[in-house]
Amino acid sequence: MLSILIPTYRLDCSAFVRELAIQAEALGIDYEIIVSDDGSPDEESKAGNRIINSWPHCRFVELDRNGGRAHNCNHLASLAQHDYLLFLDSDLMPCDDRFVARYVQAARPDTVIGGTIRFRVPGCSESEAMSNLRYVYARVREERPAEERNRDPYAHFPGFSCLIPRDIFNRVRYCEEITSYGYEDTLFGKELQARGIALRYIDNPVFHDITDSSETFLKKTETGLTNARRYQHLMEGHVRILDIQQRLKRAGLQPAVRLFFALFGGALRRNLLGQHPRLRLFDLYKLGYLARLDHRLSSGKAI
Repeated sequence: MLSILIPTYRLDCSAFVRELAIQAEALGIDYEIIVSDDGSPDEESKAGNRIINSWPHCRFVELDRNGGRAHNCNHLASLAQHDYLLFLDSDLMPCDDRFVARYVQAARPDTVIGGTIRFRVPGCSESEAMSNLRYVYARVREERPAEERNRDPYAHFPGFSCLIPRDIFNRVRYCEEITSYGYEDTLFGKELQARGIALRYIDNPVFHDITDSSETFLKKTETGLTNARRYQHLMEGHVRILDIQQRLKRAGLQPAVRLFFALFGGALRRNLLGQHPRLRLFDLYKLGYLARLDHRLSSGKAI
């Protein structure tokens, strides 16, 4: 019936796996849970995850090298024994005890099912959390109910929590060209759309505890933008900020955007790392950063 597949890196997710196992056991279904560590150098997290091997129907796999999340997901799928693959990020926790049951009830052989997400910053009040750029972005741009997501299902593929029939995954798979952070889920969603494979969302939320600082999230964003520009031929039409940058370039406005970023990029960054980060300024920062990357590539320089 169900293979629950969890790629992880530098994170002890044993508590998450334990909760998933309890829920699956209560349903009386055939299931397995496989966690795969992507060559993490963090021995403490790996030691914590090894307890997973002592639980029925659960195992923890340790890869020898870091191949990236796309490779890890494909590897997990190759190990899976059941017909439905439930991919989950490792830094999650179900919001209630019906999480696994909702996916089992929604399973269809011709449809990918996506879930929803809620965010929190451990140990912080709401007002304190609003100084974290990752939290501000997540609350406004990512915490969306299933009804809203279903209006444009392929816009943001929910790689954090999605149920994929094995036959569909074997036809699509993750693009392993991307080995660093960012946009592997975008490409997967694009391929589903191109093949006419149905993607539907259900209100089945997980909690995501935000542990990244604003600075860490900004660095990850820059890495993601670098991937988006490097693989522009694959991303067109599916990464909005990249499409905007390319339209500005065709209109001859990219030099002005680069000048703006050179003059005000530092000020934008100070806001984003400060106490009151603003998403409009975050969008401007990303646009300027992309324009600078594009200019470097056009000049024959590495990015």
